[in-house]
Amino acid sequence: MRSSAILASILRTRRAMRMTAPELARRRDRQWAALQPALRRTPALAGVAGEELGAFPVVAPADMRRDYGAWNSLGLDHHRLCRAADAAETGSGEGIIANLGVGWSTGTSGQRGLFIADAGERADYIGQSLARLLPLRAMLRPQRIALHLRANSNLYSDVGGRFFAFRYFPLAEPAAVTRAALAAFAPTILIAPPHRLLALAQDGGRGGGAMPALQHIFFGSEPMSEAEIDWVGEVFGVRPRSIYQATEGFVGAACAAGALHLNEHSLAIELEPVADTPGFRPVVTDLRRHSQPVVRVRLDDYLEPTGESCACGYAGRVIRPVAGRVGDIWRWGRHAIAPGAVADCLDSLLGVPALWQAIGGPQTVELRLDPRIPAESAERAAAQFRERLAIPVAVSLSHERPAEPFPKRRRVIWHD
Repeated sequence: MRSSAILASILRTRRAMRMTAPELARRRDRQWAALQPALRRTPALAGVAGEELGAFPVVAPADMRRDYGAWNSLGLDHHRLCRAADAAETGSGEGIIANLGVGWSTGTSGQRGLFIADAGERADYIGQSLARLLPLRAMLRPQRIALHLRANSNLYSDVGGRFFAFRYFPLAEPAAVTRAALAAFAPTILIAPPHRLLALAQDGGRGGGAMPALQHIFFGSEPMSEAEIDWVGEVFGVRPRSIYQATEGFVGAACAAGALHLNEHSLAIELEPVADTPGFRPVVTDLRRHSQPVVRVRLDDYLEPTGESCACGYAGRVIRPVAGRVGDIWRWGRHAIAPGAVADCLDSLLGVPALWQAIGGPQTVELRLDPRIPAESAERAAAQFRERLAIPVAVSLSHERPAEPFPKRRRVIWHD
């Protein structure tokens, strides 16, 4: 991948970060017009190509998963793409499609989603990410970026050069092994899901926490509470910031001021209200993705906008870090409790990094707590938890250990 293409994307994105909201809207209109030829070549969307965005149907990620052949503009069929994604994960040369990045990502629901990106789109993704996440001065000197992923991805693996070195660290590897490899790599930027950051911080708390070159930590893939962010920040001396990335697009990123902005320089994001809550779920259109158009895909993420502007000057709307799934909101009639409220309450009662999992249902709430928590403390926490959140059903303690967080940690669950 050419460094010049990444640099061009960085410069485009940084110009967009200085635009006003009306200027961003006009930019999105131009991007939508430029996307139409690709939509005409995409079987699932060809019949609506040329229309306004609102004329396109709203679809779910599952609709795309059923037939990826219908959701690309390159004429590639579903099975060919799946073979290429499998080959990318296993490192096999068989099935790889020349000059095309194809791979699997683990979506919010835990089901794999397939992504397609040509060389230009991969360069654009890297450039957008760097421009949105790092100050300009950080891009003028070499960076060593440690990526903690379920499986390696050629979205990053062919990025190199003098300024950016990407290293893949598998999530299936024990934290102690990862710690030793990290020490050898000496990253300046660490990107990982929260459960891996917490495991590394716990290991660090026993004397191995220092990474002297580390300047930035980013988390994504799963929710992370404020208490966890504070604790990891204290251990490493660098406060983690949020990346909102989905199979369907690079949806949001935290600015240097710490605010999480929607990436409205390259996405059209509609917010659908979620009943009985102050939050929304996003309907995403990626305006710069031509190989695999993503148009009006409704995600299951629960978002809460802050309603505030940001001192950084970027006009993208500010949201709180994604706290969980819409499908995991606890509901008893009109009484709804969002996953973030559950997490904040239990983290305050049990402390970080105590293990827990909370499973809500129509008749009861089951708490699975770290077995190292004394029984008396667990019972007291369960009673306070029910009282603080006004839970209208019984809260029971389970002797079952909280589920292992692989490939994603899911602490708050609703079973209807």
